[in-house]
Amino acid sequence: MNHLRAFFLVTFLVALLPLAAAGVVRKPIKPIRPAPFKTCTLGELRLMSDASGKVRFAQYGQQYPDNTLRVRQSYDRLGRLTGVSVAWSGFAGQMVDARASYDMRGQLIKETGFRARGFTTPLKSYVKPLPKGAKC
Repeated sequence: MNHLRAFFLVTFLVALLPLAAAGVVRKPIKPIRPAPFKTCTLGELRLMSDASGKVRFAQYGQQYPDNTLRVRQSYDRLGRLTGVSVAWSGFAGQMVDARASYDMRGQLIKETGFRARGFTTPLKSYVKPLPKGAKC
């Protein structure tokens, strides 16, 4: 008898579903806000600043006939360097493709990636200083 009661209860609830769905109000989808970063170029540096105007990322690159260097620097809200990514390739292939993370004192925490034999320059040496008061 309990099975019969459960069957009628489920049938009754299924019959009510269209009525419950009729009261659903569908809201229009909100458009996606543009990214809160602004981009600008100062000299050879391409900067990205947050909504408050503080530089959060900087990148530069150099391209010669036989090699390419790309460096990306990241900063925290207080303007301290938090990371560096270096990709350097040439006619002999990939020479450096490495990333480094730094703590709030600027000390190296971790470095990952690839370095060809003989390429031991610290990644921090590729960092270009930000111009004083740089904002986008």
